[in-house]
Amino acid sequence: MTTKSSAPSRARALVFTSLGHFMNDGMVFFVPVVADILAKNHAISATVITAMLTVFYVASAGFGMVVGLVADSLGKRGLMIALGIFTLSIGLLGFYFSLIAPSGLGSDALAVVAALIAGVGSSFYHPLGGSVLQLTFTDESRGRALGVNGAFGSLGRALYPSLFFIVAALAISKANTVVIFAALGVVAAIVIASGLGGSVQVVSRRSSQAIDQSEQSSEHTASTTEKTTEKTIEKRSIRSMLTKSVVALMIIAFFRSMAFIGIVSWIPIYLTTQKHLGVTSQLGYTVTIMFVGGIFGQPFFGQLADRFDKRLVLAIDSFGSALTVFTYIFFSGAGAIVSLLFFGFFTFSGFPLLLSLVADYVPKDASTTGNALVWGLGSTGGQAVGPLVVGLLIFGSYTHLAFAFEVLAAIAALTVLGTPFMTKTARRTKMPVFG
Repeated sequence: MTTKSSAPSRARALVFTSLGHFMNDGMVFFVPVVADILAKNHAISATVITAMLTVFYVASAGFGMVVGLVADSLGKRGLMIALGIFTLSIGLLGFYFSLIAPSGLGSDALAVVAALIAGVGSSFYHPLGGSVLQLTFTDESRGRALGVNGAFGSLGRALYPSLFFIVAALAISKANTVVIFAALGVVAAIVIASGLGGSVQVVSRRSSQAIDQSEQSSEHTASTTEKTTEKTIEKRSIRSMLTKSVVALMIIAFFRSMAFIGIVSWIPIYLTTQKHLGVTSQLGYTVTIMFVGGIFGQPFFGQLADRFDKRLVLAIDSFGSALTVFTYIFFSGAGAIVSLLFFGFFTFSGFPLLLSLVADYVPKDASTTGNALVWGLGSTGGQAVGPLVVGLLIFGSYTHLAFAFEVLAAIAALTVLGTPFMTKTARRTKMPVFG
């Protein structure tokens, strides 16, 4: 294999997975916003909103393991990324029908079913997109590729809130705007299937061979194909990886994500009902400010993780995010906007911190399993629980959202007590700073 022959495949993989990341993370934004519209215009109860958000996040967290198993078996990662984007688009279309349906049981049921479909669709991208790039790029370039790819995900999260309300101003209604973005998702799925469908399998084999030639280690020389590499990893016991440090990191990841995603998923409704922004472009701009903070926060904390004790950096990140929740609740005007920006700055920086710690505590040949334990069961598991916890804490009334946010912020701050249970390591591992 020559560099010349593999370069087009690498460029194609990066371009089309980045498009997938942008579309996936952008469309996921619609779920809490649709919940806000339903609560405002359809008078849907807080109980139904809680059920809708919980179903979405549980489906997203739970179906990811199925996606991983199927992808490892079939190897059609590019086509599966396209399938995920398409399924997520179908979920948005379901939200459209819930928005145009008369208020009542039918609209409620459609919202929950749409959340289930969208949750399943959103579970595809991250394990698949990361796998495509890991199998395509060598150790020397993999981090940069994942960083560029993750930047597009962050860009999608930041742009979609404002784009939604800009398009809504031109469209007939917000429901029609949802249809427009669903259609864009279908088009993107077709483009991704065309761009990656016939190339990922070949790229995967090349990548495995390149790793075997460059690593020159006993773990990798026995793995001459992607299939045999996966068999080697499977032989390692998951139980053997559940060290004190890994378990502590999983617990921290779970409660961080539970707190932060619980708050983020209810932010639009809080802004509408308590900050009185209304379901307008101002809401979109405000949410965009929150996500923009994450674009700057990830490279900043990624650099800190490379230079200082990662446990300390993680603790600072968690405490900083919790503190900005309190300042946002108690401040108004410019102070509230600045607090929301810094909330995003701290909150969306967990990816480089958590996964750099995973690399320190888990053997390299089992990094995917280690990521699944900490990011999948830990972070994504907490993400699934967060909206439900908020729903329980507000006691059926949106006026209690500030109280629920304060409780979750306190829980996030308390996760710093778990960092001493993780072992300090001398290894320095550079991780992609976007995700």
